[in-house]
Amino acid sequence: MNANTASTITSFNPIYRLPHNLFDLDPAPSPNGDDADEERIETVVMNFRSSLIRHSEFQCALKAMERCHRRGRYRFDEPDCLLITAESGCGKSTLRKEYAKRFPRSEGDERTFIPVLDLELPSQPTIKNVAERMLIKLGDPMAEKGSGEGKTERIKTLMQACGVELVILDEFQHFVDRSSEKVEYKVADWLKSLINDSKVPFVLMGLPRCRRILEVNEQLRRRFLPKAVLRRFCINRQREIQQFAGVLKGMERILPLNAPTALTDKAVIRRIYYATHGVIDHAMKLVSEGLNIALSEHHSTIDQEILRKAFERVIWEEVSDKDNPFHPSFTERHLNGAGEPFNGYH
Repeated sequence: MNANTASTITSFNPIYRLPHNLFDLDPAPSPNGDDADEERIETVVMNFRSSLIRHSEFQCALKAMERCHRRGRYRFDEPDCLLITAESGCGKSTLRKEYAKRFPRSEGDERTFIPVLDLELPSQPTIKNVAERMLIKLGDPMAEKGSGEGKTERIKTLMQACGVELVILDEFQHFVDRSSEKVEYKVADWLKSLINDSKVPFVLMGLPRCRRILEVNEQLRRRFLPKAVLRRFCINRQREIQQFAGVLKGMERILPLNAPTALTDKAVIRRIYYATHGVIDHAMKLVSEGLNIALSEHHSTIDQEILRKAFERVIWEEVSDKDNPFHPSFTERHLNGAGEPFNGYH
């Protein structure tokens, strides 16, 4: 894969400027000895872990949110909305936080401006407790007071007063977990009414099963077209391998180490795929722990042996050698069987 191809696949925006290596943090010896060294290493590792990885599907979903937000400013009677689905660890919550960060709330002379209202749904949501969370985010001092209907009316009033342009609701699959079709229809009807009356577009985010909410209400379903998906990476085709390799190359580029790592070795790329199931959150955890081991053990790079140790520490603690993707005896296979780290993933 040439450099131009890699740059179109992935761009990176570290939250912090990382030191080139650990010793750039503080060359002076510390009176606290090992404890201070561990703290400095942890600072470097956590700064790397906080880096934002922008791969192609992340960028497409981000642009879809921008388009939804931009069109919502026209205040159509039936605003275009967006559903973003993703398997666990594929970046939807990161996407929500990154987008909301672009539009911080601000204090005016007489009111608070909240261009993007974003929140994560509770694990056992009801219309009433979700409405309460929205009121809290909108600054209502009496958020817990009133019926579900009364809270919904106050949401509409405060959304207008605070200049809300977009609402993002994350973990929306909780509304369909252990619920009946009757409850799902009630939720869909509540959501449709809130969108229609406020004329504000909504972005719903959740695991793929949250689509059921839209399936029970045709009028709501047609407001959420098209949809966006954040998938885990695959390596079935050459193009997919290049995309995954581009992400790993970008991680390597921002690692505060002095030597090239094993992350972009063709043979190791496949091992990293099986070690993470192509899930970007697991990939970041694996590489972050590899960085921690390299710095703690005074290595200048992350090699396959370090990745083997990192896999045991943060992915599968009780793994046998033959099931560790970085052990020579590993036979390529998905680790999604019973008792394995990715059980439940397809």
